[in-house]
Amino acid sequence: MTTNGQPQSSTTTDRPAQSNTISQAYRSVQDIVFSTLKDEILSGALQPGASLNTLELSKRLGVSRTPIREALNRLEAIGLVDRERHRGVFVRRISMNEMVSVYCIRAALFGICSRLAARRLTNAQKHRLFELCEKMEACLHPYDYDKLLEYNAEFHGIISEASGSADLKSLIEQYYHRSTQYRALSLELKGRGYEACREHRQIVEALTTGDPEAAEYYSREHYFTTARRIAELLGIEIDV
Repeated sequence: MTTNGQPQSSTTTDRPAQSNTISQAYRSVQDIVFSTLKDEILSGALQPGASLNTLELSKRLGVSRTPIREALNRLEAIGLVDRERHRGVFVRRISMNEMVSVYCIRAALFGICSRLAARRLTNAQKHRLFELCEKMEACLHPYDYDKLLEYNAEFHGIISEASGSADLKSLIEQYYHRSTQYRALSLELKGRGYEACREHRQIVEALTTGDPEAAEYYSREHYFTTARRIAELLGIEIDV
């Protein structure tokens, strides 16, 4: 289009594309900072209790303080750092004993739950479990952490409900919340998302064929595998 014989400036139409490019570049910086700090924490380069000062990190990593702050927020969300009021952010001390204990309890509880649910699930519940498997798999690429957690919670909730035991459901929910830190960390493990989705499929196949023994086995292994993978990441071998 022309105005008074002159080509109209394309500045306006270029802005969305330019804005999108800037946004992607900023996101990449934040992702790099997040991955760098996460790797340093998990490798021990940043020791438990170490202070994470945004100004110092900004100078060391050569980026502004804004992506540092947002990366620290993400690290806090997956339980790798603690934020103390008026003191700052510190590398969290991960308790391996607590992690193993929580996951062994979750394995036992959900194993029993799946055994009971194997002969109680309705056709509608079975259909929804298969749907949720597909939705969780779709969240892996591109990675959508929030949606993955949402579908994961619904998946386990359906099975808990189908067990028919209010007490068992209550205990499962209690330990679900106790494992928040470790669950978030496990989803950051390379390949764990795909591995967990395969495990969900095994659980559903056993449930929908009405096989209580297989349902219990695969449910228990799902939690044991998570515990093993977290321990491996930290350079520790556990026998579960």
